Amino acid sequence: MDAKKMQTINKIIRDKSEAQLKGLIAELCDKFPDAYEHILIWGKNSGGSDITEKLALEFWKKAEKTIDEFNEYGGGSDYEEEESCEYIEKIVELIPVLPWKTRQKIMDGMLVQYHYGNSGFDDLLTDTCFKMCKERDEWLYLAENLLSRGRDWNKTLVMRIYKTIGDDEAYLALRMENLRYGSDYYELVQYYLEKDDIAKALSYAHLGLEKGDGRIDHLVSYLFEYYENLKNTAELEKLMQICESRKMEQAFVSGRLYEYYKNNNDYENAKKYLLKEFEHIRSNALDEQYKKVKAFLTEADWQIVENKLFVNLKSRDICGYMRVCLEKGLKQEVYDIINAKVSPMYNDYDFFADKLKNDFPEKIIEYYLKLALCHVENGANRKSYIASMKYFKKAKDIYIKILKDKSRWERKLAEIKELYKKRRAFLEEARVLD
Repeated sequence: MDAKKMQTINKIIRDKSEAQLKGLIAELCDKFPDAYEHILIWGKNSGGSDITEKLALEFWKKAEKTIDEFNEYGGGSDYEEEESCEYIEKIVELIPVLPWKTRQKIMDGMLVQYHYGNSGFDDLLTDTCFKMCKERDEWLYLAENLLSRGRDWNKTLVMRIYKTIGDDEAYLALRMENLRYGSDYYELVQYYLEKDDIAKALSYAHLGLEKGDGRIDHLVSYLFEYYENLKNTAELEKLMQICESRKMEQAFVSGRLYEYYKNNNDYENAKKYLLKEFEHIRSNALDEQYKKVKAFLTEADWQIVENKLFVNLKSRDICGYMRVCLEKGLKQEVYDIINAKVSPMYNDYDFFADKLKNDFPEKIIEYYLKLALCHVENGANRKSYIASMKYFKKAKDIYIKILKDKSRWERKLAEIKELYKKRRAFLEEARVLD
């Protein structure tokens, strides 16, 4: 505030009584909602611990109002969300100096909003509640509240609490009651590994491998590495059989077995699992796996499997197939594929069209013009017109740089402008083509 304003304020309040000044502050707080917050901040900075508690409660009051509305309507504006997050961050900054009664009061409010579960603030609320707890009794208070509702995620949070306070018995009891997913079993495996109980870790890893729902990748990885270090081939093969029976993680185990047998100079088994890996792997770059097989197999073995893999590649990864076709010199095959599906949906095909423009300039001009016109017709707005210019420019480059025929391009451009002469926005964007 500048000196003149401060001087004016001093004159106004100089002869006022304490009651009058309090009335002024009350009036300001009524008219300006943030005034009370600023007064509390001023009081905190002046050294009042009880003021700090009130400030934290005021921050929560403001955040709670928005979060409650988010719960009611299933969300709200980005601005309101950001503002509430900032208030909670301010509360977190005050936690070290807040007594339990204040932290408990704020936590109770946060848990009410969390249990509604419709605001989008759930993770922030539980994370903050975790930060509120310092002593064992405080952690157990939070655990009891979370267990009062039957959500599975609440049990996961409570198990985290039990591990934090070192209550192994309570953790194991709750964990054993909630073993459903592969990740549940893997958490138990990690627990026993931390306790150096390898036997139990292995036991639950195998149990989760057979019974766990959902992802089992961490369990498979742990077991493979364990038995690989022991060079226990029989257990590694058994692991592959289980994955095949469950139709899960076949590609991962096949790939690891390929490396295992390759490192042990067992060509036949390495070949077997490399081909299995190709069969099961999910990839949008399957051509790399195709080349990996080719590089490892003997020439005689490659001749036996090449055609089958090539056909398989086409059915599973068309772009990978076309990349291999280009390497094989099968350019007409690539053109036939991209020309069969001229659509903005297939913009992955642009790479292949660019590769073919020197071999099939006339056909690729036709391809680019079709694609440009698809954008113009399907969108019929400035955004689609701008997108079409990319392909008109590509056609122009082929006319001028490859065919060396600028006049043909000029005639084609004139035809296009005549076709869309009533679309002013298109004509404005088409100026880049002159």
